[in-house]
Amino acid sequence: MSEFSGALCERISFERRSDARDLIAGVRGKWSYDGAAWAAVTPLAPAEQIEADALSAAPRWRVTVRKRDGIDLNSRIVWRGRYLRVRSVESDPRAPAQMTLTTQEQR
Repeated sequence: MSEFSGALCERISFERRSDARDLIAGVRGKWSYDGAAWAAVTPLAPAEQIEADALSAAPRWRVTVRKRDGIDLNSRIVWRGRYLRVRSVESDPRAPAQMTLTTQEQR
């Protein structure tokens, strides 16, 4: 077992936002299941939570998973009863088997 796969000890689910519209063209905002994965979930340090020169009140998390298609800014993660909205997706060419997601907790 590699060091990377040994760090993936949290079970998460992915959800994708549907683009369906209601009768007056408003977004319904429904989320649908988009698979599950093992992940490493770590909190971001407070210094990394600064956004537009203001501290964010919502906790942010770094989620590392095996690389997969379909994860973007229209995705969210369900982890331990929390909803984490994907804010950025990073892939390092030196580690092509993994991807790192920066997420923000939705309340």
